[in-house]
Amino acid sequence: MNKPTLIRLLMAVSLFVMLAFPISAQEKADSVLTFRFLSGKDGFFAPGMNNGAELTRLFDCLDRFKDKITGHEIMLHVDGYCSSRESEAKNRAIAKIRSNRVKSELITRKGLTEDCFVTRNHTEQGDFVTVRLVVPKRDIDSLAVTCPEESAPDLIDSIPTETVEENPVSEAPEEQVVETQPSESIVPVTVKDSDFALKTNLLGYAVLMPNLEAEWKFADRWSVALEAQGAWWSKSSPRRVYRLSTVIPEVRYWAIDRSKWHGMYVGLFGGVGLYDLDGMFGRKGHEGEGVMAGLSVGYMWPISKHLSLDAGVGVGYMRIRDKEYLPAGGHFLYQLTKDINYVGPLRLKLSLVWRIPIKNSK
Repeated sequence: MNKPTLIRLLMAVSLFVMLAFPISAQEKADSVLTFRFLSGKDGFFAPGMNNGAELTRLFDCLDRFKDKITGHEIMLHVDGYCSSRESEAKNRAIAKIRSNRVKSELITRKGLTEDCFVTRNHTEQGDFVTVRLVVPKRDIDSLAVTCPEESAPDLIDSIPTETVEENPVSEAPEEQVVETQPSESIVPVTVKDSDFALKTNLLGYAVLMPNLEAEWKFADRWSVALEAQGAWWSKSSPRRVYRLSTVIPEVRYWAIDRSKWHGMYVGLFGGVGLYDLDGMFGRKGHEGEGVMAGLSVGYMWPISKHLSLDAGVGVGYMRIRDKEYLPAGGHFLYQLTKDINYVGPLRLKLSLVWRIPIKNSK
């Protein structure tokens, strides 16, 4: 390579470095930290998400710029994302909860207020929340946190650093959610369904049988339930006794999980019961106890903020030890005992469900 060619090559490289340097310096003005969430869920410290370590990195950055953040010289841009649910409304609702999860950590543990944030929630791209600091160029050298390559790099340039001094609320697109709270004493509180629900089968009241069922969702798609029902009625003249009670535990798998408490489930149940039906069926009286086991299928859907309907049916096997009596002189005389084996429908339900709410302020 001759000398003129070498000189031209060095000048071209130098020009490229001079042009590229300010661009790279400007990119560092934004630092993005990413908090990841399980698909369709809003738990902050979920296993394997590494959000604790990311939160520590964010705290270190906040410690360096807290005065500028509380003075609104630097804004924290929080973007929540969810794209794993079946509708845009549900995705946006979960994205909003996720954004509040992250902001609550900063409000309660670092003393920030809601007006330190610009919040946007999205129904695309994945299941995560990004926190981005838009730092004035004069403070770039003080920024200790760098943006990892995997932390949604396409988000870095979504808000230029020159908009730092402008009103963050007025810059938000109309279709995005921007939350502001003027008071420093207000801590975000979210109300959501807990892992417990109470139910009562409306069909039971048609046969004068009050009932109550409690259900606990102990895993993403698994729940256990315990139903108790009983009728304890009697009339002395003419003698009528209607006594029937059962206890039925059940484990359920939510095959179609629309949300935490909604969708289709299949279950495995068992149960024990006793009865006394003196004078209820002609002249004979019956008394006994039984056991049952079977399979169930049902579907639950919402009807209001914390109420749902649960429709289901169960089939299986039941064995009864029945004692038969006949009335005589105002009393019932024992006649015989027989075992009854039955295979077929055992349960039919249309239950009103109360999804017990809890308040969560972190």
